[in-house]
Amino acid sequence: MTGATPCPAAEWRCRPRADQELLLVACLAEIPDALTAWQRWCASSDLDAIDEESLRLLPLAWHRLQATAPRDRTLDIAKGVYRRAWYRNQLAFRALTAVLDTLANARIDAMLLKGASLATRYYPAPATRPMADVDLLVPHRDAERALGALEREGWRAAKRLPQRLLADHAHGMALVRDQANLDLHWNALWPQRRADSDDLFWGRATRAEFQGRAVHRLDPSDELFHACMHGARRSQNAYSWAPAPLVRWVVDAFMIARSADIDWERIAALAERFHARLQLLDAFGYLRASLGFPVPEPLLDAWARTRAPADELHYELALARRSPRYFPALPRFRFWDSYQMKTWIDAAAEGAEPVTAWRRLAGFPSYVLAFVKADLDAPGLTDIPVELVRKLSRRPSLLRP
Repeated sequence: MTGATPCPAAEWRCRPRADQELLLVACLAEIPDALTAWQRWCASSDLDAIDEESLRLLPLAWHRLQATAPRDRTLDIAKGVYRRAWYRNQLAFRALTAVLDTLANARIDAMLLKGASLATRYYPAPATRPMADVDLLVPHRDAERALGALEREGWRAAKRLPQRLLADHAHGMALVRDQANLDLHWNALWPQRRADSDDLFWGRATRAEFQGRAVHRLDPSDELFHACMHGARRSQNAYSWAPAPLVRWVVDAFMIARSADIDWERIAALAERFHARLQLLDAFGYLRASLGFPVPEPLLDAWARTRAPADELHYELALARRSPRYFPALPRFRFWDSYQMKTWIDAAAEGAEPVTAWRRLAGFPSYVLAFVKADLDAPGLTDIPVELVRKLSRRPSLLRP
């Protein structure tokens, strides 16, 4: 690790494209400015080539501007996207109630994460925050029981490996039933894959109801932290990477901050605890400089002085730029960086001295092997070549130059 430094204001790594920023203004600014941004976006955008991130913003833009924007094809399309989001969210909420019933019968606590919580808690209407799936967090100790209970109700896990073999290399698992998609998490954030990582979140969570079912919700300050950690990134783990920054987290952040009092000391403590000060400097620095987000400037100044190796490595893992290569779709494995991050996290959580270089090297081969087995869903070492061929045959685009 050579030592990362945050980008200057003009080069925020999490910054969306200029056309996406117009849509953000349409979603967030006062109506006159929002209408101007909407009209500029309509005049410059090709609706037949709109990207998924921009598409997710159309329901909120239509909801805000339906009474003032000129009635044209673009507004009609946005209305259609709003209706589709309403329909899909209703299907997701229906599946969620069944999942909550299953977990309640098994006496397992559940916490709403991401879309299901944000759409029903902070947005003006649930359909203004489209969802692709439902995200739930269960206590780490109950993850395997939760998976078993859901599988008995017809949910099919994307991985064959049991949760106990995935715990160090994943923070959750995707499940499918009929047309419903569920992401069951035992850790709220990918970098923190420890049994005690989420104690801070559970400790401040509040009990609430979702369509008559008991659930937990993150404290609003924790939810803002989680939204930025999850959204202001170009990589979620050791190898995945997005060619362009995500966008929806920007609106999530504003909706949370407009609906609740934010405890910035809590945000600062979480950023330090999760080694995320430089990533959040990029996120909140962009939000404040470009869109006027009310983050305290002294906090940004303090984060800008951060020179901790763990924060620098986390920043690079989350927001690293990737150079072009011959097979661009193939995963870009960063095993050593990911493993080094894990050793820092474990040492900090246990209050131990940093791991010596020898112990770090000694544990690295087993970490890589376990990670590869988890990624390929290979129960044993001899299954890895078979599963690798199977994965490439299912996704031949990975080998497309």
